[in-house]
Amino acid sequence: MRLALFTNIPSHYQISLTRGFAERLPDDFALVCWEAGMEERARLGWKEDYDFPWLIRAAASADAYDRAIDILRTAEVVIWGYAPQAEIAARLASRNLTFRYTERFFKRGRWHILDPRVLRAAVQIYTSSQSSAHHLLAVGPYCASDYRLLRSFLGRMWRWGYFPEVPQRLNRQESDSEMVVLWAGRMLDWKRVNLLLRAAAWVRTQGDRRFRVRLIGYGPEEERLRALATRLGLNDVCEFHPPMKPEQVWAEMERADIYVLPSNQQEGWGAVVNEAMARGCCVIGSRSAGSVPWLIQDGVNGYIFDGNRAETLGRILLRCLENPARTREMGIAAYQTMASLWSPEVAAERFLKLCEAIEAGKPSPFDDGGPCSPA
Repeated sequence: MRLALFTNIPSHYQISLTRGFAERLPDDFALVCWEAGMEERARLGWKEDYDFPWLIRAAASADAYDRAIDILRTAEVVIWGYAPQAEIAARLASRNLTFRYTERFFKRGRWHILDPRVLRAAVQIYTSSQSSAHHLLAVGPYCASDYRLLRSFLGRMWRWGYFPEVPQRLNRQESDSEMVVLWAGRMLDWKRVNLLLRAAAWVRTQGDRRFRVRLIGYGPEEERLRALATRLGLNDVCEFHPPMKPEQVWAEMERADIYVLPSNQQEGWGAVVNEAMARGCCVIGSRSAGSVPWLIQDGVNGYIFDGNRAETLGRILLRCLENPARTREMGIAAYQTMASLWSPEVAAERFLKLCEAIEAGKPSPFDDGGPCSPA
């Protein structure tokens, strides 16, 4: 099988998965990136100097672009997040197996279908999805539900996500003095870091709870968040840290007890959930974020909360702080979920088996809620 994955830029969220493909398909795999790196991602510590024989940077030269197009035309199986639409249409006309890899369509709400530009995109998606050779790798349950609403990829949707590295073993470094609640990312309004701060303030009203809130990142909301922490009386427990490289964030996750993802529906997936679970954190995630319903079993390997009330999130935080042994157990269960079901190696192996099943006219061999299960 000759497989190619097409995306915009290389990222640590996908490199481990593509390594998995390259190991299983020596000389028959390519990762094609259409764009140069993004300055904002570099500020967040993302690495861009990846160098693999199977990585093609289409923007590097005319020859590299021509090679990328040739791979898109000749690969037996293509996974695409970004690619020229005319080339995808040509693949589908020839009935070559093709997988669209995408997050939810209606991140800003389904009423946006009334926007003529959104409607045109929806019609294009519907038309393209009618080919039996075109399948959807749904990045989260809301992606699948959005495309069902568009009557697209029906019967050809598979659970997928992002697959950052999962360490071979846990290397926890918890503090005996106080528990650490962690958040990392870009400080945007829809990330709802203010909800985490308000929940922490609510916990403080319930008694003398020793914990720290550690925020890593930057963004347009940073000044407002610093002011909010002061106003809520959290300056003695809340730390603000500048952006760190992924490896540094992972080290902080190994020192943290709890990771909170409070984002709303604009969080198409939220790969920090994978990363935090893979480092043994007990993750508290908003149900609105794409990865949460598929990765977290509420009360088993983490917690899920609904809505935007600080007390709702605060009560779960309080439960974790009052039961540190149980919180650690859930962190271990979270790691086991990542290692056994949602690791890049598992995803790569499952995808190849899914392709074999599709080519043989058989259903997916997976129905356990993990990658390549029906979405």
